[in-house]
Amino acid sequence: MAPRPISMPILLVLHGDVLDPWCWIAEKRIGIAVEELHGRFLPLEHAPLPRRWEPRAPSAGERQNRIRELKRAAREADAPPFSTELWSGGGTGPQSSGPPLLAIAAARLQGLPAANRLRAALREAALVAGLDISRRDVITEVATRCGLDLADFVPSFEAPATERALLDDIEESYALGVDAGPALVINDDWLVSGARSLRHYRRLLKRYLATRVGTPVEHTVH
Repeated sequence: MAPRPISMPILLVLHGDVLDPWCWIAEKRIGIAVEELHGRFLPLEHAPLPRRWEPRAPSAGERQNRIRELKRAAREADAPPFSTELWSGGGTGPQSSGPPLLAIAAARLQGLPAANRLRAALREAALVAGLDISRRDVITEVATRCGLDLADFVPSFEAPATERALLDDIEESYALGVDAGPALVINDDWLVSGARSLRHYRRLLKRYLATRVGTPVEHTVH
């Protein structure tokens, strides 16, 4: 991928799915590493990368894989209080990542803070409370709790233009070489796939500064 011209602070984008527990863990770790570097990087941005777009009921095997994934993620020392209820409860689990990602895109029209609040709330509703956030009623309830203006949110959520823009964003991720999340892209230049340790993200961001910007990092507070 062709890098952007280097300027400070530097763009960071995390590509992933709101239903992926490892994206949540990666976001937490990257956020800590960025804070320690005192403004050299912009606050982490997000790009949608759905695990499944077309609605389809997950098979029993897929549900078991998601349960195992959540259990593995929950063993991380810095993991949120994950629950397997989303996949092990009475329902089949989400049929698509499309609706929650569309909801976040619709919330973005009310400002980045609104989109960030909704992303965090949807993620917690799914991966902690075990709610199926592919359901419209669940999305609307969570959006209400986040303080979104439903008179603006609902039409934006349903608008074909919102879906077209979201699909364009997904295609842009693929064009960058991102095919699975979580994936961190630094300045459209470096691609780091998978959730890494906090130590790894610290070293990675320092190395980027040293090799691409020519700015050695002499001291950070851990």
